[in-house]
Amino acid sequence: MTRSRLGWLGPAIVGVGAAVAALGVWYMVHAKPVAGAVIDTIPVDDRRALVVRGEAAGERAFVELRDGDAVVWQAMVPRYAGRPGAPGIAWSPTAVSVRVIRDGHAELFALAIRDATKLGGMRLAPDHGPVTLTDHARSYELVAGPGWHQLVAIDLATGHALWARELGAAGVVAAGVADGWVWVDQGAGPHSFAQLTGKDRGPDGQAVR
Repeated sequence: MTRSRLGWLGPAIVGVGAAVAALGVWYMVHAKPVAGAVIDTIPVDDRRALVVRGEAAGERAFVELRDGDAVVWQAMVPRYAGRPGAPGIAWSPTAVSVRVIRDGHAELFALAIRDATKLGGMRLAPDHGPVTLTDHARSYELVAGPGWHQLVAIDLATGHALWARELGAAGVVAAGVADGWVWVDQGAGPHSFAQLTGKDRGPDGQAVR
């Protein structure tokens, strides 16, 4: 009789193991993050666009490269720091930078535009009024904290910071990139900086040496 009882033990263990494995698979399927509503769409060309979607049941975000209706790739990132009208994404022919908030700090993630491979990243500043500008060779990140603002230029090909300028305590009203200059308006009219060097624009329209 003892031998008979032991004979049932093996199939019982296998059965329990199969049930646990099935439960694990069910949990993985149902716990897998799911993309939710579209937060922002940034056109790349006449067919492709970068689309940011929220996480359906969380604070993280998904960044997708779409070619028409087809999703070329999808990458999960921490909470997206941009919004419609003030995007947190810049792109070049080789890379995409995504502005995110992680642990209360603004960070920049750099992804390969080909396949979303992470190229690098850097911490920028606390979560205050993020703005990302781009000329598709560089991104220009307006970052801020209590009583200060800063403009940082990032090379999209390498992910390296090129230059930074202190802007002072006044809030940024508007900003843009045009004709070789990055301009920032903090309420007293636009103040321009050379895209390549960050030098001030002089009265003659040339960069101050």
